[in-house]
Amino acid sequence: MAKMTLSIVTPTGSVVDTDIFEATVPGSAGIFGVYPQHQPALIMLGGGVLTYKGIEEDGEILIRGGVAEVSADCLLIITDYALDPEDADRSEAEEILEAALGALDEVEFLDESTLARISTDRGYAESVLKTSGH
Repeated sequence: MAKMTLSIVTPTGSVVDTDIFEATVPGSAGIFGVYPQHQPALIMLGGGVLTYKGIEEDGEILIRGGVAEVSADCLLIITDYALDPEDADRSEAEEILEAALGALDEVEFLDESTLARISTDRGYAESVLKTSGH
C-alpha cells in the first residue's frame, strides 16, 4: 500500500512527522482528503480537526489556519496553531466562538480576508467543543 509523509510544523517546531496512508484536512473552502500520489497543490487551511491514518498509528490534530502543501509523497501543514485535541481548552474555544459570532454581527463590510479569519476561528472553536467530549 502506498504511503506519504505528514509533517505539521508551527513556529515553535514540528508537531507531527510520520508516514500515513491518508489524511482529512480542514481547508478554508471545506474538508478535503489527501492520499499518496495526490496531484501537487497549495491549499489555504481553515480551522478544525486534521485526521490521519498512519502506518504506526492514527491521529487527530486541531489546527487553526495556515497552508497545506501537497505533493505525491508528502503533506506539509504549516500553521501557527496545532494542538492535540486532549490538550484543547474548552473555555478558550467558547470565547473564540463567541468572538467569531460577535464579529459577524458587528462588521459593517465583510471582505474576503475578514470572512476567512472568522470562518477559521469558528471552525476551530466548534471542533474543540465537539472533540473535548471524547
